[in-house]
Amino acid sequence: MKSRFAILIPVSLALMFAGQLIAAPSGEEVVVIFNKKVPASEDVARHYAEVRHVPKEQVIGLKLSADEEISRSEFDESLAKPLAQELESRKLWRMGKAIWPITNATDLREVRVPVESKIRYVVICYGVPLKIANDPNLREPGLDAVKPELRFNGASVDSELAALPLPPEVKTRFGLLRNVNYTSTNTAMFSPTNGILLVTRLDGPTPEIARSLVDKAMSAETNGFWGRAYCDIRSTTDTNYMVGDTWIHGAYDICRVLGFEGLIDTNAATFPASQPMSHVVFYAGWYDPMPSGPFLAPKVEFVPGAFAYHLHSANA
Repeated sequence: MKSRFAILIPVSLALMFAGQLIAAPSGEEVVVIFNKKVPASEDVARHYAEVRHVPKEQVIGLKLSADEEISRSEFDESLAKPLAQELESRKLWRMGKAIWPITNATDLREVRVPVESKIRYVVICYGVPLKIANDPNLREPGLDAVKPELRFNGASVDSELAALPLPPEVKTRFGLLRNVNYTSTNTAMFSPTNGILLVTRLDGPTPEIARSLVDKAMSAETNGFWGRAYCDIRSTTDTNYMVGDTWIHGAYDICRVLGFEGLIDTNAATFPASQPMSHVVFYAGWYDPMPSGPFLAPKVEFVPGAFAYHLHSANA
């Protein structure tokens, strides 16, 4: 799965549970998406909407493939375009004309974009496809000038939906899209009127697991959120990868500032099987294609509402 919209994920995860730093969004700012062809998808969506007080008219069902991977044309015709139309027809955002930079800061043109928006977040529920398949026959202007390794048009569904508010003039189906909000600390800028939807996914191997994530989050909010943070850096000297260590170490430092006890492993290898873990509230680590070490134990004690993130390009 390939993400084209650059976001600092490990640090942002740490900030997500820092109630002192970021206020919880209102349900009125959220749109929930489910797949009409997967009955359990609507059940997960309705449960989330009820718990998080999302207005009923902001729960949107679309007829999508039941497969995890879809074609680019199917993404455009069954998901992206219908969703944009629903947002406009339900008056959740208003389209209008605005002046946007296209190829650079001085190339300003009039484009059609959301100029007002009641929503900022999209929650994609269990049953909605995950990936957009690469189409080697898809050609676009400028493709030949791009490095060969970036001539790939496959992507994650979530990442492409994050770019939904962008005008067509700035979007390509290959390569990378610049995230104008990258490193921004002004939360008001994270809006469709500034070219981005904040997309998250409520998912899991089964609908029961996906639904339980809602209940676990509510349990943490109701009963308290406490435990230990475990972070696993590589201590790499490779300049291509050192930034990953910086992200994870930064997340660990935030956990410590917020009062969470923790442990950071600075060995190149991931945590060994002998490492005891209990009351895990936050985990972030590096490359390991399969579960290993303490995660092979019959039971790993993540507290309700815990976050875990493994930095690895090819899996979750």
